[in-house]
Amino acid sequence: MKKGFISFLVLLLTFTYANETLANGNPQKAVTRGEFITELLQTLNVDVSHYENLEEARFLDVSPELTPYVEAAITLGITNGISETSFGANEKITREQAYVFLIRALNLSSEYDTDIIETFRDSNKISSWSKQEIAAAIELGLLQGYTDRSLHPKANLQYRHMELILKRYHQNFERVSIVHTNDLHGRVLYNADNGEMGLAKISSVINEVRMANPNTFVFDMGDTFHGTNYVNLNEGLAAVDAMNEIGYDAMVPGNHDFNFGSDHLVELNTLTDFPILSANVINEETGETILPPYEVVEMAGKTYGLIGITAQDTVVKTHPNNIAGLTFNAETDVAAQYVEQLQDEVDHIILLSHAGYEIDQEIAEQVEGIDIILGGHSHTTIEKPELHNGTYITQAFEHGKALGVAHMVYFEDELIGVQGHLVRDQADLGEDATVSSILDGYAAEVEEVYSQVIGTIETDLNGARESVRVEETNLGNTITDAMRQVVEADIALTNGGGIRANIDAGEVTFGDVNTAFPFPNFVIALELTGEQILNSLEHSVRLYPEQNGGFLQTSGLTFSFDPSQPAGSRIVEAHVNGEALQLDRHYIVATNDFTAAGGDGYEWFTEGTLVADTGEYLSTVLIDYIRSGKPIPGVENRIQVVQ
Repeated sequence: MKKGFISFLVLLLTFTYANETLANGNPQKAVTRGEFITELLQTLNVDVSHYENLEEARFLDVSPELTPYVEAAITLGITNGISETSFGANEKITREQAYVFLIRALNLSSEYDTDIIETFRDSNKISSWSKQEIAAAIELGLLQGYTDRSLHPKANLQYRHMELILKRYHQNFERVSIVHTNDLHGRVLYNADNGEMGLAKISSVINEVRMANPNTFVFDMGDTFHGTNYVNLNEGLAAVDAMNEIGYDAMVPGNHDFNFGSDHLVELNTLTDFPILSANVINEETGETILPPYEVVEMAGKTYGLIGITAQDTVVKTHPNNIAGLTFNAETDVAAQYVEQLQDEVDHIILLSHAGYEIDQEIAEQVEGIDIILGGHSHTTIEKPELHNGTYITQAFEHGKALGVAHMVYFEDELIGVQGHLVRDQADLGEDATVSSILDGYAAEVEEVYSQVIGTIETDLNGARESVRVEETNLGNTITDAMRQVVEADIALTNGGGIRANIDAGEVTFGDVNTAFPFPNFVIALELTGEQILNSLEHSVRLYPEQNGGFLQTSGLTFSFDPSQPAGSRIVEAHVNGEALQLDRHYIVATNDFTAAGGDGYEWFTEGTLVADTGEYLSTVLIDYIRSGKPIPGVENRIQVVQ
């Protein structure tokens, strides 16, 4: 893309820059490296807008206009500079170099026999570093050579040849395209400040891809129906209606899609025009999956087996009551089971995974027969599909800040590679009017409910994901203070993963609080021993400095830890209201019902004695605290890192 979307159809019919040159009578003019990279990325319809406002230029010889194309090409593994400070933007590109760039852009799954190069007269002139790509270009019909069986690898590429090879780049291959989203967490509306496209803009991207290639799938990898006021209030229906209008083909549920209970998720599956697939979520009574485990679909004369896999750690990533009576079987084992079942029935297998990047890699390494794993759960940014043991893996960050476009590339009916890239928001990307209208109706209902002001605060409250999962924050202190006061506990502990947004200074509304605390968790009081509390603190910091949704925010308790020590032996000291934590003493601990039930792996909480079950949501407790005008605590060194 150049400042916007250029469809494949247009590019198939006209290569603007090259054709203008031909019209000017210069078909033999040499092409520069910068010009070729620009044409190639425009031909591939790669979104380069993400690279337009870089703080520092990597290369001194690249203009601001060319920089986005060069940076995108480097990210996608197509090219590098000729030195640390020079790209060689104005140097003439050789035929050899151009074909290397073309082949790298295909992201092939296999290497080709270089012996075919020897059939050409000037094979000795081909550089050793380019032989594999030149062999592939010959085998795939991109490079045919001259009538005298020569390749002229060191000759400068001319504009007439650039036009020809870019046309072959489309004509020689069949593509089945995939647009994939993951971990929207209810971000269905456009949010320019956060770079969240929302489903109406996502729909516009999907429409562009479909216009270019009617053979296009659209999949979602879960954690979609819950997370913001705009889906929480209607329990996911806003997302369902918008996704139906967009025309999604399938999705896999994530752990947070169970937040309204498994029965509601099953009901949503009856309301979607596409299947919600999960092969490893089992009803303990019947032994059957609660959702369809797979779906077989056809596209472009080929059959595809779609298998859904939900994270096994859902058992600690949603409230236990939401998944009562369910078993989440091991992802890799179940993937292997269904691949074996389907591989003789379909041409290709696509795994829709909400298991996380590490598990996806494990599946790719241990299970043969999967062509591509579309991922979610770990919020991983994969700029182009990665090849692991013959299986491609990709994932598109989080919250609609990116969506993935992948193309399964076929040559003579054989899958030879999966090329792709991420698309992000840009100023001239419009919203799909129909999808926008659907979401506007839901937004109006939410705004009416959540616009009421509940109080005023003088300081911003920090609930950012990158903060609450690794350190003490003033919002973490405020909510735990409020929880401790509600049940008159000695201490309060709550998981940072339950805090989902900042609350800005000034007037605070119901909506602000519910955005920060979107989960329907309520305050529980338990009696725990000092030893159980210490074990819980060790569990809290075991992954530091990695972000961890189980990282505890505290009130009435201060502690320090040494991250250089082994996990399980990091706590240096802990105090309760100024006195050292006593391992054999019993304390009243306020927490939320998710953690009390062992959520995030806090098994020691399940060993405690229930003292109070308030039924008060954390959001309600915080609203009452702010309404009361009680002071907002700052960051008070309740949690300290010892270096």
